[in-house]
Amino acid sequence: MKIERVNSEMQKQLSSLIATELKDPRLDGAMVSVTRVNSTNELSHATVHISAVIGNVQEIVSALNASASFLRKLLFKRMKVRTVPELKFVADTSAEYGAKIESLLKDLNS
Repeated sequence: MKIERVNSEMQKQLSSLIATELKDPRLDGAMVSVTRVNSTNELSHATVHISAVIGNVQEIVSALNASASFLRKLLFKRMKVRTVPELKFVADTSAEYGAKIESLLKDLNS
């Protein structure tokens, strides 16, 4: 249960930090959304899933991974936990997967 609360809090904080604290030109004009965070049980690593409405998702992922240690330090200051996991950003493909499944279901019904 604790891991879910930590993941949820990290998701909220990272959304805020990405919007306000990062000055990377690859993020200029990008609309980034943190869709979910999955941490290991011992909080040593966390995978952060992001989606982008505006901007190249792969460039955004690259920019965020380059800023991961900076974001981790800011998270440590904001959160009330002993340890903040190392962050790894990945593109969230769940919307694309859902669209593919929906398309397959429509084809089956036709």
